[in-house]
Amino acid sequence: WKPVSEEVVLTALDYVLDTQNYPLHVMCNLGRHRTGTIVGCLRKLQRWNLTAVFEEYRRFAGPKVRLLNEQFIELFDTDLIRVPRNPPTWL
Repeated sequence: WKPVSEEVVLTALDYVLDTQNYPLHVMCNLGRHRTGTIVGCLRKLQRWNLTAVFEEYRRFAGPKVRLLNEQFIELFDTDLIRVPRNPPTWL
């Protein structure tokens, strides 16, 4: 197992925030850890509080929650995300 890198998260969020890629389905191998980390960082950008972010991550990660992923989400700097000029309406 290898944790998700900041570069991978930023690349994924560039793709998710570009409405030209819609409709869009975000999923990794099992849809838990990599997807959960990317979505957790997206939730921070949406200004969710960390309690809600972690609750959502834990709900989908099940019994295999990875504390390193939660730490990554907590420390992730949303200022690094390039928000497009015409962001999605849900942002």
